[in-house]
Amino acid sequence: MATHRLTLAPDIAEVARLIDWVEQCCSNAGFGGEFAIRLALALDEAVSNVIRHAFVGQRPPHRIELRLEFHETGVVATLIDNGKPFDPSSLSPPDVSLSAEHREPGGLGLLLLHKMVDRVAYRRGDGENRLRLEKSRT
Repeated sequence: MATHRLTLAPDIAEVARLIDWVEQCCSNAGFGGEFAIRLALALDEAVSNVIRHAFVGQRPPHRIELRLEFHETGVVATLIDNGKPFDPSSLSPPDVSLSAEHREPGGLGLLLLHKMVDRVAYRRGDGENRLRLEKSRT
């Protein structure tokens, strides 16, 4: 099992570095190609939401850390931040059967996140948000 850690500044410009890092870690662990792309998309969405929303009105220091744990059958990604509490699983999925003008704005990114990975879990503790994403190799 290989574990990798990355600390990010709360700046949207960091997303490019995040994507490169995820793809490199996946490739090194033998999980390249579509697997890496899907994981990178999910983490792009999750980290972008943290950067845009979690720290509004919050005093620094702001912290964003990502951990990737590779196992023989897949990967567990854990996103940790010290922003405002937010449980993405508490939101109802958007009704994509409605046209854009009849649908509430937002929520499509979280829908994408759930489609890119196999399992999403959230917990809050010690002033931190912990978003756990699991993706199986199959």
